[in-house]
Amino acid sequence: MKFESSKSFWAILLLVLIGVVAFPRYAWADAGTPLMWARMLHLVFGNALIGLGEGLLLGWLFSVPKRKSVPVMILGNYASAWIGGLIISDAIVRALPMDLTNAWRWFWIMVVVSYCMTLILEWPFVAWCLRGTQDWLRRSLWASLLVQSASYVLLFGWYGMASGTSLYTTMNIVAPADLSLPESVLVYYIAPADGNVCRRQLVGGGEQKVYELHSTGRTDRLFVRPSTPDTNRWDLVARLGSKYRGDLRFVDVLTNLQVEAAPDRRSTDTDPDADPMDEGRFTWGELPKLGSATNSQWEFWDGFWPKMELQALNKATSERVGFRYETPFGALTVCNAVHLPSDKVLFQLGDDQICAFDPVTRRVALLWRGSGPVPVIDKVNVKQGEPATGSQPIRSETNRTPSMPGSRR
Repeated sequence: MKFESSKSFWAILLLVLIGVVAFPRYAWADAGTPLMWARMLHLVFGNALIGLGEGLLLGWLFSVPKRKSVPVMILGNYASAWIGGLIISDAIVRALPMDLTNAWRWFWIMVVVSYCMTLILEWPFVAWCLRGTQDWLRRSLWASLLVQSASYVLLFGWYGMASGTSLYTTMNIVAPADLSLPESVLVYYIAPADGNVCRRQLVGGGEQKVYELHSTGRTDRLFVRPSTPDTNRWDLVARLGSKYRGDLRFVDVLTNLQVEAAPDRRSTDTDPDADPMDEGRFTWGELPKLGSATNSQWEFWDGFWPKMELQALNKATSERVGFRYETPFGALTVCNAVHLPSDKVLFQLGDDQICAFDPVTRRVALLWRGSGPVPVIDKVNVKQGEPATGSQPIRSETNRTPSMPGSRR
């Protein structure tokens, strides 16, 4: 009877373990990413399984009674995961100066930091199990190193299975000069330093302020919509605030622009704040096309979640290219992406990185800092430093609602 009970216990445990391991692979994309589910399952259920394994290993290698080591190590894993994962690691990750050029290096640094934190946080539980034995201090240090190394390898595989790192494993991160970008494109964006609207040529030229917006929100963005007097021209509009906070508003930045633009679904929407999921950052679906990109053999899509990558498909060759970056130590979300002439993509990465992507060479480059980029092609070929036809002069908002408190970053 005792044998049968033990056998049933291990069979049930094996089934639970298989289910927990397999679940992130099949988590629905519209219910979150696999990494979100992996972290939740680890915090709620996984620590019990890991603590069980560590307790059994500790009892086997160091002759600690299993009825003592198993519950203590389960408790230690929950304490380590919740304290280290939710407080210390998240606080560290938020403070990291992470961008396209260094995120991969920071990832591996945080792998080492997280491992060291695990050793520190769980050592007292191992030491408690070995207290009262001969040479307990030295043995507890050695025991903690062994059991934590074994479980960390499993956790690394668990989170690695649910993460997306193709931005660095399949793409080439290069300098802007290594991309052949269309020279005709002019980009409007929100500058991170002061929150004002600036513009610059995609290739060459410097930053030029065109409107004193004083944006402070992380989800503030720019978009274009047809001008009311002349639907062949465009207005550049700033979307500020959040409807969830009740302070959403729209500001006309430049009007009656004589340019080619790449309208997305917000450009012709009579109620641009109607979509409950669009808080200015989570833009997804097929990318709008600028200029000659409408005749391209390439098509691009941007996923809602980081795990749903920026994808490219060549309709002539059926070649598929894509990338994403989402790990336990930070994610870089793609938004505000536009298909440019010459089959490049201009997009915002993270909070304030304006980047470009070439699917043919699989190159990605950080161009400059800014958010909410809107690329256009000037029809009147204005000289650098001169205002575009129909644009308004640089001015402040005299009657606007006061800026939201706080910093953009």
